Amino acid sequence: MIKTESIFLKALNKEILPIPPIWYMRQAGRYMPEYRAVRKNFKNFLDMCKEPEVCCELALQPIDAFELDSAILFSDILTIPDAMGLDVNFLEGEGPVFGNPIKTPQDVIDIEDFDTESLSYVYKAVSNIKNALPSHIPLIGFCGSPWTLAAYSIEGRSSKDFLFTRNFIKENNVEAHIFLEKLTFACFAYLKRQVEAGADVIQIFDSWANLLSEEEYKIYSLSYITNLVSLLKNDPATENIPVILFSREPKAKLPTIMTSNSDCLSLYWSMNDIDLEQTADKVAIQGNLNPEILLESNDVIKKETLKILQKYKNYPGYVFNLGHGITPNINPEKIKYLTDLIRST
Repeated sequence: MIKTESIFLKALNKEILPIPPIWYMRQAGRYMPEYRAVRKNFKNFLDMCKEPEVCCELALQPIDAFELDSAILFSDILTIPDAMGLDVNFLEGEGPVFGNPIKTPQDVIDIEDFDTESLSYVYKAVSNIKNALPSHIPLIGFCGSPWTLAAYSIEGRSSKDFLFTRNFIKENNVEAHIFLEKLTFACFAYLKRQVEAGADVIQIFDSWANLLSEEEYKIYSLSYITNLVSLLKNDPATENIPVILFSREPKAKLPTIMTSNSDCLSLYWSMNDIDLEQTADKVAIQGNLNPEILLESNDVIKKETLKILQKYKNYPGYVFNLGHGITPNINPEKIKYLTDLIRST
C-alpha cells in the first residue's frame, strides 16, 4: 500500500485539504503529441493496449508533463468482452466494433467464461506503471461497469441510442440479468488482479448510465455496481482499496447513487445541483469541470474553475477532475494552465 503522504488518498479518505489533488480522466490520450507519436505505430488501438511497456510509457506521459497527483492505468474498458470471445476491434472513425457481439439469448448462455489470465498483459502494465511511479503517486486501476460492458457487447459498437440493446434487455430479461451477473464477477476478478499487481485505487466507469431511466438505472446498472463494490469490500485483497464511481449523466440523484457504497463519486459535468450536506462525511467527491471549458480563454477557464474550487473548498474529501475525459481537441497548454491555477489558488 502506498504511503499516506499522497494527497489523493487523503482526499479519498475524506480529509479536508487546502489544495485538492488533481488528475484528469483521459489524461493520457490524443490531445498529447507524445501520445500521438506512439499511437501511429499501431493499426488497432486494442493492440497497443496489449503492450505493457507501451501502456507504461503512455500512463507516465501526463505525470511527467503536468506533475499530477495520480496516474491511471492505460488500457480500455472493453478488455473484458474481448477476453470473453466477443472479438473487439477499434476502427478509425468508428470506435469499437465487435466481431462476435451478443445478438440472441443463446449467445449469453454460450459466452466464454472470463479467464483472468487472458488479461495478463493488463496486470503486467499495472506492475510496470507502479514500479515506474514516484512512491507518493498512487495508481488507479479501472473497469467498465457491468451495464456499460453489456451495452457495448449487445449493440456491437458505439451508438447514440443503443436501441438494439435496450430492446434486447426488455425482450430477454432473464438472459440480460444472467449476462450482467457474469460481467459483475468478471469485473471483480479483473479488478482484484489489478490490485494484486499494484493498483492503489479503483475507478468504475459507468459510461452509458445516461441510456437508462431512473428505474432502469437502479435495476440494470446500480444494482450490479453495488454488488461489485460489495465483492471488492469483502475480499481481503481489495477491502482497503478506495473505489470511485463515475456515472455519465445518470437520471438518478446522488443519494441514490451513494447506495453503491463507493468511496468517491465522480460527477459528470452537468451534475451541479448537489446538496453537499447530504454527501459530506459520507462520500468523497471528484469533478467536474466541463472539458469544453478548456477550449475557451484562460479567463473563462479561471472563472469556471474558481466556482468549483469555492464550492468544494471545505468539503471533506474533494478531488479536482473534469466532468468527462479530456477531448482530442484540447491544447495541452490549457491542461498545464488549469493545473497550475488550481495549485496557486
